[in-house]
Amino acid sequence: MTSEYRIIAPSRFGYLGSDIPDNPTPEKQARAFVELLDELNVDKAYLLATSAGGTVAIRFALDYPERTKGLILYSSAAPLLEKPDTYPEYAGPPAFLCHDKGMWMLRPFFKPMMGMESSTIYSMLPVYERREGIITDASITNPDMARNYDEYKIEEMRLPVIIFQAKDDKMADYEQMEQAVSRFPDCTFIVFETGGHLMVGNGERIDAELEKFLSDNR
Repeated sequence: MTSEYRIIAPSRFGYLGSDIPDNPTPEKQARAFVELLDELNVDKAYLLATSAGGTVAIRFALDYPERTKGLILYSSAAPLLEKPDTYPEYAGPPAFLCHDKGMWMLRPFFKPMMGMESSTIYSMLPVYERREGIITDASITNPDMARNYDEYKIEEMRLPVIIFQAKDDKMADYEQMEQAVSRFPDCTFIVFETGGHLMVGNGERIDAELEKFLSDNR
């Protein structure tokens, strides 16, 4: 049934050569996606986001509910339960490692640090096409739900949400997402014991749950 849907997969700011505006916040990224939908004459869309992209998708759904049919979060950053007193101003790999040689040297540590096989490096190269996006996520996107906590009024979200999360994900904290689920008024939470950030080995269950989600919320 998912084959019935048109897939639009734009790069976020700084990825694969995409431009970066001044102060590239999730709010600006959501606005840019709305402009894209306008250009394509698409009134409403399901949002599917993973990792740091989850922050942008959540912001989009909150700012433009009239353009959002549903929200699909996959190994996503999670909203906080309360406004933090402090938070990391930079949350991501150090800038000096964000190049081909740095990531290649780091690959033996992918498994203990990120829960990913070292072969994942081949899907990351060339890093220079992603460098600015990685740094933007670390400095602006990843801290945004803490930095601008009051702007993420998750309880006011009036659209269906499905969240896929593995308990052994070393990059998107499972416990934080498990707690955050209660903030979403209409949420289905699909949990895997293993799979890590890439949900390895869970493809069939993900496909089945996604088919059901789309069918139930047409």
